[in-house]
Amino acid sequence: MDFDKQKIGDKNFIAHAPKGSDWDSVDNVLSSWMANRFSFPESKSEGEVGFRSAQLGAVFAIKSHWTVSTSAATVVMPTGTGKTEVMIATVVSECQGKTCVVVPSDLLRKQTINRFCALGKLREIGAINNSFCNPILGCLMSSPKDVSELEDLLSKSNVVVTTMSLLNSGHFSDEYLRILSDTCDTLIIDEAHHVPASSWSRVKKSFEKNRCLQFTATPFRNDGKKIDGDIIYNFPLPLAQQRGYFKPINFYPIYEFDSDKKDFSVAAKAVEILEADIAKGFPHLLLVRASTQNRARELYEFIYEPNFSKHNPVLIISGNSASDNKEALQKVNDGNAKIIICVDMFSEGIDIPQLKICAIHDKYKSLPITMQFIGRFARTQTNLGEASVVANIVDDDIKDSLEDLYSQDADWNKILKDASEEKIGREIELQKLARGFTGTEVIPLNQIRPKVSMFMYTTTETSWHWQRWSKVFDEEHSRHFLNDQEKILIVTELRTSNVDWTTCRDISDENWNLHILYWDERKKVFFINTTDKGVADRLAEAIFNSYKRISGEDVFRCLSGINRLMLSTVGLKTAVSNHHIRYRMFAGVDVAEGITSATTSTATKSNLFGVGFENGSSISIGCSYKGTIWAKWVETINYWKSWCDKQAVKILDSTIDTKAVLSGALVPEVIHNRPAVVPYRIDFPLEIESELRGSILLKTSLYDARPYLIDIGLTTYDETSPLSFYVGNEDFREEFTLDVNAADYTISHKSGSSIRIVLSRSREMSLTEFFRANPPTIWFVDGSSLEGNLLVKLKNSPPATFPNSNIMSWDWSGTDIRKESQGLRKENDSIQYRLISALKSSNRYNLIFDDDGSGEVADVIAIQEDDANARLLFEFYHCKFSGAAQAGSRVDDLYAVCGQAEKCIKWTSDAKSLADRLMKRESDRTGKSKPSRFEVGDNKVLFTLKNKLKLYSVEYKVFIVQPGVDSTAITSPMHQVLCSASAYLMDTYGIPLHLICS
Repeated sequence: MDFDKQKIGDKNFIAHAPKGSDWDSVDNVLSSWMANRFSFPESKSEGEVGFRSAQLGAVFAIKSHWTVSTSAATVVMPTGTGKTEVMIATVVSECQGKTCVVVPSDLLRKQTINRFCALGKLREIGAINNSFCNPILGCLMSSPKDVSELEDLLSKSNVVVTTMSLLNSGHFSDEYLRILSDTCDTLIIDEAHHVPASSWSRVKKSFEKNRCLQFTATPFRNDGKKIDGDIIYNFPLPLAQQRGYFKPINFYPIYEFDSDKKDFSVAAKAVEILEADIAKGFPHLLLVRASTQNRARELYEFIYEPNFSKHNPVLIISGNSASDNKEALQKVNDGNAKIIICVDMFSEGIDIPQLKICAIHDKYKSLPITMQFIGRFARTQTNLGEASVVANIVDDDIKDSLEDLYSQDADWNKILKDASEEKIGREIELQKLARGFTGTEVIPLNQIRPKVSMFMYTTTETSWHWQRWSKVFDEEHSRHFLNDQEKILIVTELRTSNVDWTTCRDISDENWNLHILYWDERKKVFFINTTDKGVADRLAEAIFNSYKRISGEDVFRCLSGINRLMLSTVGLKTAVSNHHIRYRMFAGVDVAEGITSATTSTATKSNLFGVGFENGSSISIGCSYKGTIWAKWVETINYWKSWCDKQAVKILDSTIDTKAVLSGALVPEVIHNRPAVVPYRIDFPLEIESELRGSILLKTSLYDARPYLIDIGLTTYDETSPLSFYVGNEDFREEFTLDVNAADYTISHKSGSSIRIVLSRSREMSLTEFFRANPPTIWFVDGSSLEGNLLVKLKNSPPATFPNSNIMSWDWSGTDIRKESQGLRKENDSIQYRLISALKSSNRYNLIFDDDGSGEVADVIAIQEDDANARLLFEFYHCKFSGAAQAGSRVDDLYAVCGQAEKCIKWTSDAKSLADRLMKRESDRTGKSKPSRFEVGDNKVLFTLKNKLKLYSVEYKVFIVQPGVDSTAITSPMHQVLCSASAYLMDTYGIPLHLICS
């Protein structure tokens, strides 16, 4: 509706509608509101005029709140449910004398002025009649030049509309804020999630005595902090969809791994949907979302204009002139342009109902804006079809953004329908499981993450009575999920309890408990996972008529089959009389004593916890005599179900001897002398090994480097010499000595630079001091390892002979087998050059990377794709120069290279981090104007392969390349070293070791 304006100062004005009508006084407007009856008609069906139920609920919640409080209150209503009408209805029905409405942008200020001037749709829906006068709007567009200008505008206004940025600007003084708050009865903040906490605090302080309402689509601000004020009304998304306010959005995920093609792939799919919708008769438009103005121009100039010009794409950004943007919008309104490329549709004034297709090329910087953005597309509109969103979910930012969206409000996954039929790996298992569930639970199954733990029970029943869960839990305060086919019951329970620090009954704690029961009919067992262990047996009794909890010695069978099991705690109980039991807990070096007592004496195992390797991955496992079995992580429901199945196989296996399992566990022992065994590998302490984010720095007075550019290595390989090692790279190096004595151990500086380690801004020390508190781990050829003075010996010796099938003999003619690296000059007589040439000539590899140098994962890393099986194969090659000009039987030629082969496998648990590391090392190399590390492929290929890791499985192989070894003359000591390394690779991550030799 058009309105008349009267200027107040240079830029501010008051407004009144309709245009050309007589102006009422502020007092007359308020009197007309007070003298007439405000009605609250409800629209209960499509076509019926009245307030939506969401709007009525919000208005009455506000009225109810104001009967008992004037404190700040928050109203949460999804975008498109009619917040502005609620504001207007509240102001008029409550006869507010003067209200200040604060919005986040100029566009919303204009829209709010327009809506308030005509009192929105209140007359149209029958809430008011023509006896109600339209308010006079004070439009605060800029800071007044003086107090009198502000007071003049306020005295002539019923409602003042402004922006938070203006109120919080340096030009709008504290005195202006005081006058505004003293004059207005009520403060309304629209789109409150846009307001940074710092901006709000100043305004809030001025208005703390006023009534304050905050309207938002999400209770979280853009800065991640929660909006303050009690949430007095929250209209949920599923109800908005059920009432027809929202239509589902069809989500079309794109799987484009190539970064150069992802924009075109997203655009092509979005335009395909646009053309299909137009063919169906829908006047839909395509909105293209970019993160910056430069990015928007790039998409316009290189993607949409050259490839999809028949739809006349237009670029609307704030950097354009106002006339250019106006002309572009006119083309859209006239139906000539079907594609709009923009950055922020709200601040740029784009609010067109026909925008029903969105191509998201970049994610929004904050989750609330994403929710608002998608909510706009989901709004129901007559004669328009369903909305569609296209995004490349292989892109990390887009994928993370969608995951954040789902976790912010679980019901977005009901509105964002995934139109893709392609689901990979564990995701398809979880989706499949989720489809079988029915019940009252509102949390989506894929957002339930139980701790991996359970009690296991046996039963002879052939049916279960899952409905009887309500005998255990209060049905009024609980919800349930059921998958009758998979036999899984999930119950979430709200429990209220008194707090122990007050006798006041008005204060209580509310906690949600999770209970899961899974029945394996075939094995005649069931499992219960619960956050309240006390209800497990009661739930079992309610669901099954007969049952027995697994407890005692049988529970400890779950430790069987775990390679290199190392127990960190052993709890024992011993009966000292008929009435008394002694409990003892063993940890660290005392674990050995605990295991001995558990296997040889009358002591009973109470609980055990340890770590090890199973099926090619590291695991943790705990178990107690009473029947609890657990691991130290949280996972999805389908993962937990599979984990229970695996534990059941072991626990039901009566052939497993738990004493033998415990006897084979690895235990640390304190030693007082250096082990008389050859060391062949050394690892950084875990504090450095696990450092992947680049926060740790090693430095000297002249140089510094991150750990990924630093090596740690042994300097001696024999049974008797002092254990010495070095840390460094091409720029600096320090040698250390580890001495084990009768009292303790010491690590001391031996020679070279004095390296310091920077752990954080406030934590820096010498590397020697750091190693004394965090000793590196040294590995020996018999498989034992030493950390300080704690030695861990293998209980089972590795095989005596390295298999011939894993040995490959090459012809090394033309290669100097005493020259290991090809170096920056790519010397063609080196071992590494010969290896790379052979790999290249096979034409099997998408990427070959020369990783040689300090901080290397391997000397050469080769990656090949198997697209048919959605698999990537990583091969790590470790080269070592020969100790002599001719191949022979020198065990010294194997010590260091076998140690290197073992060290690299830590990267097999996180191939994505490995790819990031290679990119960093390439950047460091080329940043120093040195040749690229890529022998085949480049950074683009590596990035594409990294993207495929999200959907592809990964396999690994490790190769030792030592032409100094004669394949026909491998001695027993050489076999021992090779077998020790091979056993480590197989026991831990299930990776085979291969030897390339002469």
